[in-house]
Amino acid sequence: MKENLKAIVFKRLIATAIFFFILVITLVAYNFKELSTLAMLDKGQSVARFIEAGLITHMHKAPHKEQQQYIENLKTVSNVVGMNIIHSPEITAQFSLACHKHQFKDPIIANVFKNKEPSFNFTSLGNQNNMLRVTFPYIADYKKSIDCFSCHNVPEGTVLGAVDFYIDMTSYSDISLRYLYIIIGVLSLSLLGVLLLLYRFIDEHIIDPLESLVIKTKSGYETHTPIDDEFESFELQDIAHKMNLYNDEVLKKTQNLQEKNAQCEMLKQEIMATRNALITTMATIAEAKSKQTASHVKRVAQYAYLLAKAYGLDDEECEIIQSVTPMYDIGKTGIPNTLLQKPEKLTEDEFEIVKEHAKLGYETFKNSSHTLLQAAATIAHEHHEHWDGSGYPIGLKGENIHIYGRIVAIADVFDALITKRVYKEAWPLEEVLALFKEEKARQFDPVLVDVFLSIIDDVMKLKAKYDVGEEAHTTGG
Repeated sequence: MKENLKAIVFKRLIATAIFFFILVITLVAYNFKELSTLAMLDKGQSVARFIEAGLITHMHKAPHKEQQQYIENLKTVSNVVGMNIIHSPEITAQFSLACHKHQFKDPIIANVFKNKEPSFNFTSLGNQNNMLRVTFPYIADYKKSIDCFSCHNVPEGTVLGAVDFYIDMTSYSDISLRYLYIIIGVLSLSLLGVLLLLYRFIDEHIIDPLESLVIKTKSGYETHTPIDDEFESFELQDIAHKMNLYNDEVLKKTQNLQEKNAQCEMLKQEIMATRNALITTMATIAEAKSKQTASHVKRVAQYAYLLAKAYGLDDEECEIIQSVTPMYDIGKTGIPNTLLQKPEKLTEDEFEIVKEHAKLGYETFKNSSHTLLQAAATIAHEHHEHWDGSGYPIGLKGENIHIYGRIVAIADVFDALITKRVYKEAWPLEEVLALFKEEKARQFDPVLVDVFLSIIDDVMKLKAKYDVGEEAHTTGG
């Protein structure tokens, strides 16, 4: 089952919102990380400048002991950890300081002295992970407010030393993350608000009007009334106007089609009536040759219809049997009247000639492609076949005999026995039923015999109607 439009729109909006949310959050997080990193580096540089200013001031004015104390004090402020002062070889030689050549084995320190550029590296120190290592060079420069060259006999641009320290960035990172979460929360709420407003707008201005248009279109078609095309948007109003035009066109064509269908139905009924009349006329001609009444073929057709219905054939097959059964003896038109009307018992040779009527009837219809005439050919050919294979013209056995032939065989024999003829009296019903029970599984299909016996009351009621009709016809004649 397909989803409704609201569900589809809602899902698409959710999917789009999630996509943009992930995209925006990714961009914000990435840029925020970059900004946080720059801020941390700026903090490291500020601390380094602060240390530089303090060291220069104390080294220029304070005694050596106070200078060392200042350095120790710096280690306790600004989250500074493990601060070291690295003197350049020039300063070490000038002031006969202790040489710490091992410090220059550190590639970071070596690169700072070589490149004369500060170094900032995020690293760990012991069990502390979120640390920023700052290695900041101090360079002799005439532009500085304090004259470096009054104390140091070095060329301009010489690296006098460097300060190497670590800053614990944990608290700063926590604050940064807190701000990041706040930004993400605000963006999420904003996106959710935009999503809800967009969904409400689509619902009120697109989906609801469309659903209303569908309902109005259906109602307009059923009631043959125009659709109210007063909509807020021009597009929907235009659609409603076009639907009105379409409905008008459909209604006109529907009315025209109904008229054509009525004409076709009338023609169909007329054709069927003509067909049935022709079938009955042809059957009457065949029966007239054997001195049987026209009502005989009609009764056989009705009995066959009742039996087919009770047996469980579908409506179409029952109608076919009822329509073509009257022609089951059409082959008798090719048999000499002297044999068909002979009052004495036929000789074997004469009977063989009479039996040819089954083949003649089959030959009459076999080449037709029409369903009805194909059925007529089958019934004409097989209604004298017996269940045990003793019938004619082929000697078919059991279910090899078409169901149409098996049904008509029972209907034909029943009417022939139960009806009075000029050459015989009618059999009592009890004797007729006894014969069918005796010939069950020999001449007749045993299942069909049981079905026929179960509907014998309906069969006799139908026979009574035809008897009344024949009496009235005889009296009137």
